[in-house]
Amino acid sequence: MNETKIPFLDTIYHLRTIEQVILYDKLITISKKEETETILFLETEYDREILEYPGIVPAFNQEAALWAAKTVYLAAQLLLNRAHKISDLELLLPEWKGQQDASAIISADLCLRFLPQITAEMKRIDPEDLVIPILEKHLIQFHYSAIGFDIDTESINYDIVSVNECLRQLYIDRIVHRKAVKSAQSDFIKKQLEIGFGDYKKIFWSQL
Repeated sequence: MNETKIPFLDTIYHLRTIEQVILYDKLITISKKEETETILFLETEYDREILEYPGIVPAFNQEAALWAAKTVYLAAQLLLNRAHKISDLELLLPEWKGQQDASAIISADLCLRFLPQITAEMKRIDPEDLVIPILEKHLIQFHYSAIGFDIDTESINYDIVSVNECLRQLYIDRIVHRKAVKSAQSDFIKKQLEIGFGDYKKIFWSQL
């Protein structure tokens, strides 16, 4: 990494490499230069991760990856620098407006997988924090990144997971790895687990 601090990129870099949030300044503005350099970094991370992914992996979606990185970065700012007074949180943490497909979901997950922990910490500090429902809404939309965490599973739509073989296998693998019982309760997921485990389901995962 460059010795010159680039707050947004440096935070995402450390999140990806040591899985810790390190904020270098109380900044909620992100320059275009920071965005560009962060996209390049995340694309490198994507290329590295997908070497172990099953099937035909969707192409990297730089817009979704950047949206997720900004969402996590700004959520962390609101968590750790609570002196911020934001009048319109939905403008700061907007919904994903692009196409919702496997490419967007897997690319966003590079950073969005860390959002549930930030949301949980917000709940611990202040269960009434107005940021929480906004972040939970994002996690319901990008529920692959929330597997194993407490979200409203009844609101989850599995259409995109069902039509993409790579995402479907990643989804099931994460459920099994995390022993995410709550995430395994839908009929669709139960069927996929039965296909994967066959007669050995109780041996591999006795809670099901």
